Amino acid sequence: KKIKNIETIKNTLKYIVLIGILIIVLFPIFWVISTSFKLPNDFYSSPPVWIPSEITFDHYYKLFTTYRASPYIINSIIIASGVTILVMLLTIPAAYSMSRYRIGGKKLPFWILSFRMLPPVAVVIPLFLLFIQLKLIDTYIGLILSYLVFHIPFAIWLLISFFKDIPPELHESAMIDGCTEVGAMLKIILPLISPGIVVVSLFTFIFTWNDLVLVLTLSRGRTKTLMLLIASTMQSPTGIFFGVAAASAAIGIIPVFLITLFLQRYLVKGLTLGGVKG
Repeated sequence: KKIKNIETIKNTLKYIVLIGILIIVLFPIFWVISTSFKLPNDFYSSPPVWIPSEITFDHYYKLFTTYRASPYIINSIIIASGVTILVMLLTIPAAYSMSRYRIGGKKLPFWILSFRMLPPVAVVIPLFLLFIQLKLIDTYIGLILSYLVFHIPFAIWLLISFFKDIPPELHESAMIDGCTEVGAMLKIILPLISPGIVVVSLFTFIFTWNDLVLVLTLSRGRTKTLMLLIASTMQSPTGIFFGVAAASAAIGIIPVFLITLFLQRYLVKGLTLGGVKG
């Protein structure tokens, strides 16, 4: 009985700690969404208004009319989706060849990963000067190429660990049964590491969606993203429009939250797939 009581106490403490961490993590999101529906008088009330008694959609209306949020959202979707697709098309063959045939030796994957350790702010000015010469400023191509430089190394490094978890015998058996190299990878290997591919795609999409440094430097008017809109709504000569800023932040959070929610089953599998070594 004592052992059971000790285990019960330990499990209770674990749940209390997890619930506390969950509240700390989710509270800013709850506050932003709640503020986006509040009346202006509730912003400065004391004690704070946690849940608005009267819900208003004026902040969202202003966001899409006065601030014209639609082009920003479309730009974010185009850029983040384009980067994610290109990253996966380029990194899956690269990671497969490095894990399967040891191309580049043991040091090449780490050397590639070292590029990800370079902060984007360190290369913003060189990229800006280069893109001016190439006339890529304020273009989708320019922004997508700039994001590829930072996301490809990280994606390759993650995918290599996923490919290494697949026994080589599966690939060899497929080759013996008549599959080509590409056929074995597409029909056998990729379905097995599909949770890992989902994880890498999700990380790439989120990192691109949330970026502000590169888009702030390399865009002008045509390719401004939602992150720039969020930053602009928080700055005004007459003050901060908390409701509009909260509404823009909520719109920035919701797509990533929904994607993660629908893909959480693959996300959990993918996060454990590359971390278990036999």
